[in-house]
Amino acid sequence: MTIRIGRRALVAGLAALPAAAIAQDIGWPSRPLRIVYPFAPGGGDFLARAIAEKLRETIGQSVVVENRPGANTMIAAEHVARSDKDGYTIGWVATSTLVMNPNLYPNIPYRLEDFATLRMAYRAPVAFAVSAALPIRTVQEAIAHMRAKPGEGVGSVGNGSSPHVFIEMMAGLTGVSIESVAYRGEAAIVSDLMAGRVPFYAGSTNSLLPHREGGRFRILAVSAPERLAVLPEVPTFREAVHPDLVMRYWHGLVLPAGVPQPVRVRLADAIGAILRTDFLRQRATPDMELADVALDDFAALIRDEQARYGRVIRERNITVQS
Repeated sequence: MTIRIGRRALVAGLAALPAAAIAQDIGWPSRPLRIVYPFAPGGGDFLARAIAEKLRETIGQSVVVENRPGANTMIAAEHVARSDKDGYTIGWVATSTLVMNPNLYPNIPYRLEDFATLRMAYRAPVAFAVSAALPIRTVQEAIAHMRAKPGEGVGSVGNGSSPHVFIEMMAGLTGVSIESVAYRGEAAIVSDLMAGRVPFYAGSTNSLLPHREGGRFRILAVSAPERLAVLPEVPTFREAVHPDLVMRYWHGLVLPAGVPQPVRVRLADAIGAILRTDFLRQRATPDMELADVALDDFAALIRDEQARYGRVIRERNITVQS
């Protein structure tokens, strides 16, 4: 006897199966995976390597981290977007990759639709600090100083970076004038901040923490929605300056668009489980929030931020050359 199964029944049956079972049924994974990381080796790639290590245990295939730095993360992103849609190439992306760059570069070699979002890995706030050479102890005093002395320098990692866009957003909401001082890395900004060569800093909290006890700068505020556990005495911009002054830059993982959905879901679920482990929590820096934003919710967040920070970039006339 021949049993006929209709297409709708087949689709419904597949939908009822766990993504892991479907992915395994189509033969994935059958070889090693790679995570394409858009920055140079060392420093920030520790979390990507920790995820790769645990992902290998989960899916039973080795996962290597391949560093492809350059062009403000665009070299790696374009490579991922053009990779085979087979689930073996994962892209590591940042706020700069998918939020800031599309608003800054007219001929960007990719767009959000070229990717299938997997999951945000973490997010972290911008910290705002002042050199101890200035007698400023609160963010309100810093704003008053900037009003009295227009064009004060604020060091950040490059024009159009998340810290630069945030501090321009603050300037627009408070009516002050600042001078963006672009650096290639945060270590150099912190060094100049402590030496009094640049009056203000906008950047990651973690770059400041190892030097905080020296008393050569003061952290005035952070851009998180709530105060940080590691800095309970430091106010947020939202509570001290303006309710709209909230920003958390993020890093996350994507696939090339077109990867089979069961593979995408299985990877997103596996990475989410890894991010909830003590293994990852113990490796995160004190300012990191290991996030729980995945799949289409992650894509929606990116689209919202593209629109929000795009307005700031246009209104403040931010360019990568400015």
